[in-house]
Amino acid sequence: MTRDATNIFARTLVKALLVAFAVVFSLPMVACILMAFKSNEEIMARGIFSIPLRINFDGFIKSFTYNKIGIYLRNSVIVTIPSVLGALLLGSLAAYAFMRFRFRLKNFVIMLIFAGLWFPAQTFLVPVYILLQRIGLYDTFGGLIVAHIAYSLPFATFVLTKFFQSIEQGVVEAAVIDGARELRIMWKIIVPMAKSAIMSVGIFQFAWIWNDLFWSLTITQSPRIQPVMIGITSTVGRFVFDWNGEAASALVAAVGPLLIFIFLQRYFLEGIRMGYSK
Repeated sequence: MTRDATNIFARTLVKALLVAFAVVFSLPMVACILMAFKSNEEIMARGIFSIPLRINFDGFIKSFTYNKIGIYLRNSVIVTIPSVLGALLLGSLAAYAFMRFRFRLKNFVIMLIFAGLWFPAQTFLVPVYILLQRIGLYDTFGGLIVAHIAYSLPFATFVLTKFFQSIEQGVVEAAVIDGARELRIMWKIIVPMAKSAIMSVGIFQFAWIWNDLFWSLTITQSPRIQPVMIGITSTVGRFVFDWNGEAASALVAAVGPLLIFIFLQRYFLEGIRMGYSK
């Protein structure tokens, strides 16, 4: 077999594997969509992957009336947006400091922050729970926001530090010579140049925080505070499972991250390409 034939075979094999993975990973979403538009009786009789004989919106009606999914969606918006913005702001400031300044114990501070990437969230469960109770933030929007920012900060700092360090330092030095202050350099030069990277991190953080279940279960107990993932799981019956209601609620909950990705996918792809090219 010639080298050209081998390369063609390798590319074809890779594409086939990617298509197979895409099909496998899309099956749960396809099943969810199909179940959301079928009655429970039809689901039980014909299976989850059958095409609906008649479009049924009872699941969506139940999700907003009985399951109160609208309240949980509101809570997710209140928690997710400030958490993402806070993580991006603090992560950008930390990344800029690591890029620009030399100070004692710098490597130790970097390792201390990045250590948050090495430990699972369960490691911090008890300390975070006790801390939020003592400062009066347990079962509040503020407590959830603080927990999400703290746990998201190592990833945001790690990724943005790498991108900031890849920026041409001559541009920064020219701004310093012109008398620009550090904050002005950051907001007027560094942030615009790393906009795609910042937006990519923001998309990841939005999806993770929106879909979070662990922290919501740990530090909330009131439906008026709990986000949408808690809303979906709390309506699961002990002896009876409302298939189309749960599928409709899950489908509604997926709209937020889906819209974010659709409108910001250009920045996401640019950020991925930037990271790949470095």
